[in-house]
Amino acid sequence: MKKTIVLSALFALSLPFAQVNAAENAPTYRYAGENRFDTSVALADEWLESDVAVLATGRNYPDALSATPLAAKHEAPLLLTDTKSVPSKVLAKLKDLGVTKVYLIGGTGVISADVETQLKNNGVKTIVRIAGNDRYETSVKVAKEVGMNSGTLVVASGQNYPDALSIAPVAGIIQAPILLTRSTDLPGVVKTYVKSANADYSIVAGGSSVVSAKATETLPDMVRLGGSNRYTTNTQIVDFAVEEGIYDMDYPFIATGADFPDALSASALAAGLFNGVILTDPNEPKTTTKETVQFYSDLVEEYQVVGGEKALPDSTIAKLFQ
Repeated sequence: MKKTIVLSALFALSLPFAQVNAAENAPTYRYAGENRFDTSVALADEWLESDVAVLATGRNYPDALSATPLAAKHEAPLLLTDTKSVPSKVLAKLKDLGVTKVYLIGGTGVISADVETQLKNNGVKTIVRIAGNDRYETSVKVAKEVGMNSGTLVVASGQNYPDALSIAPVAGIIQAPILLTRSTDLPGVVKTYVKSANADYSIVAGGSSVVSAKATETLPDMVRLGGSNRYTTNTQIVDFAVEEGIYDMDYPFIATGADFPDALSASALAAGLFNGVILTDPNEPKTTTKETVQFYSDLVEEYQVVGGEKALPDSTIAKLFQ
């Protein structure tokens, strides 16, 4: 049964229970389209209306990794676009929601000027492009747009996507910008922003092999959430978020950890529901992932599965409970 969610002030949400499709476990609901762009539209279907939308590229991850807190700030959906054109279903969803302002994340190399023209021709009045010379400067510019009201910074590797996606709902909920770093050192533009931001706390997503001790030297009052791989890091982040009262775990999202688009699109909706995204191996779930799912199962009203059967088969979801 389809849910309808109105995202309003402070993410005040109303969500009806879904029909049960499993006896012993909470039911599942799958958000899926024919491709990554359509899946982002399926997730955006939960908004009845929104003046604002955030568009990130569905073709590569670096610039998109910082987008979730910005979408959460505006209580807006996070949709994916192709490089040179906006997919027809995404355009239709923008019109259906009444979107008048779109944030484009990344330069013209990842989202071309043709996309801006297409959006304007389809009724979008205001387009704000946030882009730097590289992924690290882009993350800083997004951070400036998000603001520092929370007093907390989130730092994740910009050289791969899993850890940033795992922490994205946390960052969205607490309104902490996501800054990207190299594994060996904090890029100069990021270091300058950290110094000027005067944050009280920082959360580092990922173990020391992906974000080294050297890269964290200038970060304030740091908490590191990192395991030996993307799945153990994801578990540490979920556990932390539950312990800190950030996640409710009543409507947790489950997405593949083998690619970025589905988990990225889901992160804004997950933040709006005060829930996280659990990443799983799409073929054979890791023991830590299964333990995480089963440990919080008593809290779950419904699992939100993201992506089609090819991305995340029903058989894999079933294995999470075995």
